[in-house]
Amino acid sequence: MNSAEVVASKTGIISDLVVVHGSGGRITRGTLDWNPASEQAIPPTPLPDELHIKCSTSGEDKVVSLAETKAVFFVKRQEGDQEHDEVKFFADVTPEYLWIRVRFADGEVLEGRTENSRSLLFAPGFWLQPFDTITNNSLVYIPKSSVVEFHVVGVNDTRQRKTEAN
Repeated sequence: MNSAEVVASKTGIISDLVVVHGSGGRITRGTLDWNPASEQAIPPTPLPDELHIKCSTSGEDKVVSLAETKAVFFVKRQEGDQEHDEVKFFADVTPEYLWIRVRFADGEVLEGRTENSRSLLFAPGFWLQPFDTITNNSLVYIPKSSVVEFHVVGVNDTRQRKTEAN
């Protein structure tokens, strides 16, 4: 039984160790509490606009605005390992295309490739080029609001193949 389960069994509250990196570089280490009785998911998705964190060092309660964070890390230990070299795939190359699968509310599923760019994150929709060359569809624009599931199945980097061929 982990520490979060022990806390949950005694108080009904689950505490997770977190390290919150603020957008300005500030780091807050502590515990974030969840009430399983009032939350649909543990931790809730999306996170609340304000995080109530009990600081590890001072013991004080801090309110951190989610809008002012770079990321919230749920951790095993408060101390990080400075010597650890994180495993990163494609560290020196950004794949040009993503192989994706999308599902719509009516159950239809499409697979194809889409450009791996910032617009995939920020634009209201994206272009999908179906892999099926026999289908009538050569290109599909998909508004994000119509997608109920989006999965990256794989990556495709044509630049790498061109370089290797030369």
